[in-house]
Amino acid sequence: MFLVVSPYRDIAPSYDCTVGIPFFLRLRDSFEELVGRYGIQFHSAADVGCGTGLFACYLNLCWGVPVYAVDNSAAMLRQAKRNCRGGDVCLLHQDIRCLSLPSPGDLITANFDTLNHLKSAADLRVSFRRIATNLRPGGHFYFDVLTPCQLTSRYDVLVQNRCVKKSWLQQRIDWDPRTRLLRTVALEQRRGCCLPAITRVTERAYEPREIGTWLSDAGFIVRGVHDAETLQLATGCPPRIIVVAQRAPGRAKSS
Repeated sequence: MFLVVSPYRDIAPSYDCTVGIPFFLRLRDSFEELVGRYGIQFHSAADVGCGTGLFACYLNLCWGVPVYAVDNSAAMLRQAKRNCRGGDVCLLHQDIRCLSLPSPGDLITANFDTLNHLKSAADLRVSFRRIATNLRPGGHFYFDVLTPCQLTSRYDVLVQNRCVKKSWLQQRIDWDPRTRLLRTVALEQRRGCCLPAITRVTERAYEPREIGTWLSDAGFIVRGVHDAETLQLATGCPPRIIVVAQRAPGRAKSS
């Protein structure tokens, strides 16, 4: 017997101790490498799909810039509020398709499948335009995305909770190449809880070429597309890519 919950509602308190921190550490290293490689400078930033706020806090504390942390999950934002306490991080409860920052920034990031949660091409194209509108001319957009070149149709991941003994998170991920949908069932068992909580999340993979086209339509120049695993320029179609794009000088296209 299981307790089915809304995506990220019950998993938010244990997110960092299971998948959040390990991914953040890889993300931080990749970001520092590519920012240095492209000579990206920024005096303000926003992290959309910020989750528990780890990357937003990092941008604020380690790069010394004010940060907007944006997410559509109230539960994740509550964790972000705890993580970013005392920093210059402003939390915003917004849908990326309607992104409206209090002021345009020099850098916008979207990490850990944020854009894959948009399950239609129309939604992703609208989001690109909203992001461009919220960037200053010459500002950068840094994001990762899962592609249709997934390595297997199904795999299971078991992650121990690093903070609570006898607690774990089990994920079963199914990939459907026909629809390009990834369906994840996350089963969380926490010490002292009788019923495991089960969370279902559906994502869509996008091809690098279509992403490049839609970024151009939104007024971006693509500076680089990288294999997220090696950070080499992507050849073919790696399972996950990191894209570095820059808003072209002049007015961004409206949504």
